[in-house]
Amino acid sequence: MLPGIATSENPFAALGVTALQQSIYTTLLYHPGSTLSELAGLTEQPRSRLAGILMDLEALGMVDVDVSPDPAYFPFPPDAVVETLIRKRETEFIRARIEAKRLSGDLLAIEQRSNPEKLVEIIDGLEAVSQRWEQVQRGAVKQIKAIDKPPYAVDPGVPNEIERERLANGIEYRVIYTPEALAIPERLEMARHDCGIGERARILENPPTKLVIVDDELALMPLRGDEPGVTALIRPSTLLDILISVFNACWEQATPLHADDDSGPQDVWPRLSDVDRHLLSLLAAGLKDEAVARHTGMGARTVSRHVARLLRTLNARTRFQAGVHAARRGLV
Repeated sequence: MLPGIATSENPFAALGVTALQQSIYTTLLYHPGSTLSELAGLTEQPRSRLAGILMDLEALGMVDVDVSPDPAYFPFPPDAVVETLIRKRETEFIRARIEAKRLSGDLLAIEQRSNPEKLVEIIDGLEAVSQRWEQVQRGAVKQIKAIDKPPYAVDPGVPNEIERERLANGIEYRVIYTPEALAIPERLEMARHDCGIGERARILENPPTKLVIVDDELALMPLRGDEPGVTALIRPSTLLDILISVFNACWEQATPLHADDDSGPQDVWPRLSDVDRHLLSLLAAGLKDEAVARHTGMGARTVSRHVARLLRTLNARTRFQAGVHAARRGLV
C-alpha cells in the first residue's frame, strides 16, 4: 500500500463506500490511467479482488475505464463523485420512505379493519399538538394543505421554520388564511415571505374549521374550534375523504394572497399608487381599519378616507370585495 494514501478514516463511508473502495479510489487519484496490473502492484491487492472492486467503483460513478486490451482506470474528480453519491443516497432515502409509508399503510389498513377506533387518535395538550404538527410536516412526501385560523397551539408570531425547510426540499404547501389570522401582527408579512419561497396562499372568510392535511393520508383538526389543545388525528377513512373535499371546496372559493394566473387584463383598471396597492393588499387579506392602520402607520381616520376613495374608484361595495377584485387583476 502506498504510504500516506491509505488511512483508517473513510470520508465516503456515509455515502456507502467501503474503506477498501475508498483506498483504491484514492490510489487512482494519485495514479490516474493505471491498469489492473499496475494497481495490483501499488495496492498489494490480489488481481481478482481488485477487479471486483474496480467494477464496484465504476458502478458507483467514481471511476471510468477505457476500452482496450489492457484497460486503464481514471478517477472522476472527488467533488463530482461526492455530488453523484449524495444524489444516489437521496434517491434511496426517498424510495425507502415511500416504501415505509406503503408498508405502514398496509399494516394500518389491517389494524383498522380489526380496530376501527384507530381511525381517529385524540391528541391532548398544546405541547403534544405542537409536537405532532412538527412530526407530520417532517413526514410529508408530497404536499401539506392547511386552513390557518386562530387560535393556535404554537406562537403565531414565530415563522414556521419547518415549512421553509420543507419548501426548499420540494414539498408543496397550500395554505388558506382567514382574515383573523392575517390580522395578527407580523403574520401577514410572514405569509408574504413564505409565498415568495414557494407557498401557495389564499384567503377565505369563515372557513368551517382549522385543518391540516398531509399527502391526503392523514389530517389534524381541533375537536373544538376554540380549543387547539384537543386535536384529532384522522387516518384514511370516509371522514378523511370528507375533510379533503372540504379543503378543496374552500380552496376554490378562496382569493389568492397574490395575483396568480386567474388575473385578468389590467388596462381597463385605473392606475394606482404604491400606497393604494399596499392598502388593497391589506384589504384583500380581510384586515379592518384598525389593523390596516397598525400595518401602515396611518391614523384610523386617514385609513377610512383612503378606503372610501378606493371603494369608489374600484366600484366595490365592501373593503374585502375591493381587495379581492384587485388581487384577481394583479393590482396587488
